[in-house]
Amino acid sequence: MLREIQALVIDDSATMRRIIMSALRQTGLAEFVFAEAADGRDALDKFCHGQTQLLFVDMNMPRMNGLEFIRELRKRHANCPPAVMITAESNTERLKEAVREPGVAAFLLKPVDRDRLRSGLKTLIDSLPETSASCAVPHGDCVPQAVQQILAKACGLQVNPVPVEAAIRRGEILLSIMSVVGAVQWSVELGFAQSAAQGVASRFAGGEVAPGGSEMGDAIGELSNIVGGRIKLLLSAREVAVNVSLPTVLWATNLQILSQPRLKTAVAKSDFESEVGRLWSTVALGAVGGIVL
Repeated sequence: MLREIQALVIDDSATMRRIIMSALRQTGLAEFVFAEAADGRDALDKFCHGQTQLLFVDMNMPRMNGLEFIRELRKRHANCPPAVMITAESNTERLKEAVREPGVAAFLLKPVDRDRLRSGLKTLIDSLPETSASCAVPHGDCVPQAVQQILAKACGLQVNPVPVEAAIRRGEILLSIMSVVGAVQWSVELGFAQSAAQGVASRFAGGEVAPGGSEMGDAIGELSNIVGGRIKLLLSAREVAVNVSLPTVLWATNLQILSQPRLKTAVAKSDFESEVGRLWSTVALGAVGGIVL
C-alpha cells in the first residue's frame, strides 16, 4: 500500500499546477493529497504546519517568489518540510542562490520530464518521516498563526517559533483556555511563562502591569479573546465555520502536559520565544484534557 503524502503545489499558472500534479500522480511513488497556491503569499495561508510534508514551489512568481516564500516560511516555523524548486531559470547566479538556500532539497526543471522526476523524487520521498493521522489536528496551524499575528499587531511583539520544549513547565505560568466549536471541536490553550505574561500584558495595556494581579489576568484574557477572533477568521477563510468561547485565565505552578502517546486525543503544540520570554499554544481535539495542575 502506498503511503499518503500531503503536498502543496505553488505556481502562478493553474495549467502548470495541473501538469505537476498529474506528473506526480503518475510516478506511482505515493498517494498524493494536493493543496494549491497561486503565489508565495497565497501559500503562506494555505500551508498546514505539521501536515504539509512536501512543497513544490515555482521560483518566479508575482507578489512573492519561491525563494521569498521559503525564507518567510522558515521565519514562521521552526521545522519546515523540504521544498522542490520548480524552474525554467537560466540565470546562473539565480540558480546558485537557490542551490544555497536552506530548505531547497531538489529542483524540478520545466518542461517536466516524468522519468527524471520519478527517479529523483524516490530518494526524497523515502527520506520523509512517517506521520500518523491520529496525531494530526486538521487546520490546527491557524492557532499559532493567530498568536503571531495578534501579538505583532496588538503588542508590537515578534514571536518566533522554536523547538517544542519538554512537557513540564517550571515556575509560575499563566494559562488562557478557550473552546472552539462548530465544524471543528477544539480546546485551545495559550500559555505564558511569568515574564512573558507580564511583558505581553504591559505592551497590550500600554503601560507597566504588575505581575500576578487582576489587571494582568484581564489584559491576557482580553488579548486571548482577540486571538480567538483571529482563529475564527482564519478558519472562516478556509470555509470552516466555528464559534470561540470567552477565555478562562488562571495561574499554575509547575504545569505538566501529558505526552501525546498517553493522550486519547490529537494534540498540536507550538512553542515561541520573544524578547519578553517564552510562550506557547496547544490545540487538542475535543474537550479540555491533558492538563495536570
